Amino acid sequence: MFAIRLNLFFSFNNKFFFNFLSLLKLLSKIKHILLTACCLTGAALMTSCNDGFMDRFPETSITEKVFFSSPADLETYTNGMYGYIGASYSDTPSDNMLYTEDTDIYKMMRGEYRPDNIGKWSWTNIRTVNFMLARTDRVEGDRGEINHYIGLARMFRALIYYSKVKDYSDVPWYSHDLQTTDTELLYKSQDPRSLVVDSIMADLDFAVTHMKTNNSTTRIYRNAALAIQARIALHEGTFRKYHPELKLNDGDRFLKIAVEACRKIMDTKHYSLSTSKESGLPAYQSLFCSADLTQNPEMILVADYDKALGRLHNAQAQFDYNTGLSRSLMEDYLVVEDGQTKYFHEVEGYRTKTVLEIFENRDPRLEQTFMKPGVLNVGTTEPHRAKLNLGGYPQIKFRPLTFDQMDWGKSYTDLPIIRYAEILLIYAEAKAELGTLTQDDINNTINLIRQRAGMPDASLDDWLANIDPVQEERYSNVQSSQKGAVLEVRRERRIELACEGFRYGDLMRWGCGKLFEAAPEGAYIPGMGYYDVTGDGTPDIAVVEKKADVDKIPEEDKQKYKLTVYALEGNTIGLTEGTKGHIYLIAQHGKYTFVSPKYYYYPVATKDITVNENLYQNPFWE
Repeated sequence: MFAIRLNLFFSFNNKFFFNFLSLLKLLSKIKHILLTACCLTGAALMTSCNDGFMDRFPETSITEKVFFSSPADLETYTNGMYGYIGASYSDTPSDNMLYTEDTDIYKMMRGEYRPDNIGKWSWTNIRTVNFMLARTDRVEGDRGEINHYIGLARMFRALIYYSKVKDYSDVPWYSHDLQTTDTELLYKSQDPRSLVVDSIMADLDFAVTHMKTNNSTTRIYRNAALAIQARIALHEGTFRKYHPELKLNDGDRFLKIAVEACRKIMDTKHYSLSTSKESGLPAYQSLFCSADLTQNPEMILVADYDKALGRLHNAQAQFDYNTGLSRSLMEDYLVVEDGQTKYFHEVEGYRTKTVLEIFENRDPRLEQTFMKPGVLNVGTTEPHRAKLNLGGYPQIKFRPLTFDQMDWGKSYTDLPIIRYAEILLIYAEAKAELGTLTQDDINNTINLIRQRAGMPDASLDDWLANIDPVQEERYSNVQSSQKGAVLEVRRERRIELACEGFRYGDLMRWGCGKLFEAAPEGAYIPGMGYYDVTGDGTPDIAVVEKKADVDKIPEEDKQKYKLTVYALEGNTIGLTEGTKGHIYLIAQHGKYTFVSPKYYYYPVATKDITVNENLYQNPFWE
């Protein structure tokens, strides 16, 4: 618990230990800084620790030679690495959300990113980990304790390195901190993705083999490392499967690793889906507005926030600030009638259902993720009026329950980093991709998730025999003997993990980058006029075509209904059919082109290649 709390309270970054030592030296008027000068720029180490200078430090000083001597030192050092993993409460950017701000993928699809203007890559975090790993041979103490922290550091290295693989594919692999004498390594070229990922898997294998087992949800132990291994293995397995440009045909090898890692977590019998209710809310919604998740049976790893200690976050900003949820996500939630499920697109008139109608007979998680009309603003007696400029579908998932949390940066609910439901979904997806998913597997994964939500059980036979044409068209490249199962597991993953930061990575690994091209759409507006968006039977908003039409609305109506008036002329939003249709953001409409496979990767910055001429440009960016 200390590690994540320490990281959150002091906002430690990955160099906290380096900065600590540097501060001590500064106070002692020592000119040379031991560690902060040791960083990589591009693939080259620009400067290094001066061992000769360090030999002149007295033994009473805190130096690397006296610091790395006990397991307690390793624990202190690895505490600073907890900032490498965190929670998310948004799916920006993706087809799950309308997002009013700019992002890398938007700039890329507008053709604005080039090797000569992209930022340089950084190796500081990897060096932070490698610095410790290169010095663990001098640590004395219990071997199990030492190996636990070595495993923890290697897990963090795997996590950091895989983020680089996702960005660049081929990257230089460094297993230790470089010195100025390592000229050949300093100016080496990229290593192939296959070598780097195998090295990442070796790190993870060591971690899950040597890390201790503990039921803490705020510190990382073996089960959390297994979860990280499962995440990375699922991503790599599906990425290789759906990215033929890599010419790596062994994706199944990683899918089997994901299955095995999940199975080990499941076999502990320690975790279960939470049924706890916060302030009377359903169990699912309660996971995302709880003041304390540390004892929740679903949590594998939690970010523990605390108002009294000033550990705060900004999840409340997802509530109608600069994002809204999408029509595409809304339509994926199933309809329940007579104890059976059916697709939303099978409902008569589904395309033109308003915000007051879309929640009827739906998966209960819909109104625990999307704000249902009539929900009161926190701390007031007034129902919230959805902002049409953000699409009209506010996110309620992660919204705090008390008024003091609604200001900017004032939320203190605990946030899930890894929860058991994700493990069940990884297991089901990997097995479906392998074509080995059974009904028992579904009962032990998807159906547990559905039962918690109050949904009917899923049937493998039904999935395989009755493929949803909408899902089939959306994910047209699925390659599995259990295609229908893959499609439905993807639906379940999208719904269960909505707004938790997974959707962007999922679309990228599935080879579905084209889905980023379309501007996400929001609520349906039948035409110009007055509308009730709170469900109280009286109008709340008015939509008019021209700015001049605003003045045509009777002042009596404006005052009586406290109307929020939207004129389409000169606005940031439009409607798909002109004066009616689904809301979209004009700034995004028709502006994006996803070039495949180029935009699945970042280019290597020209500045990095200038520093190290042995680096080569990503072949898709040449």
